[in-house]
Amino acid sequence: MKTTERVALSVVAAALAFSVNAYAAKEVKIASNNTPYSDTHVQQLAATALGMGVKEPVSLTRSGGNVVVSGSGSTKCTFKVGEGDSPKIQGVNCK
Repeated sequence: MKTTERVALSVVAAALAFSVNAYAAKEVKIASNNTPYSDTHVQQLAATALGMGVKEPVSLTRSGGNVVVSGSGSTKCTFKVGEGDSPKIQGVNCK
């Protein structure tokens, strides 16, 4: 694993840890969600995206192994989550 991949995964892990705490404090408003994930996982992904600049209410759209989280602003985050009923984050890209 390359150093940049390790740094990116560390940042994602820290963001998810932060989002768990943020979730406990505030529930993110979800406009739409087509993922098979539990409410807890949806809230964690949404809270992470909020921390990276996405505005509420958020929409989660799954396509293949990616989940795009977008909101009322122009920022969108794409999470590489793989296939399955729970997200296995392999990377994140926010623009």
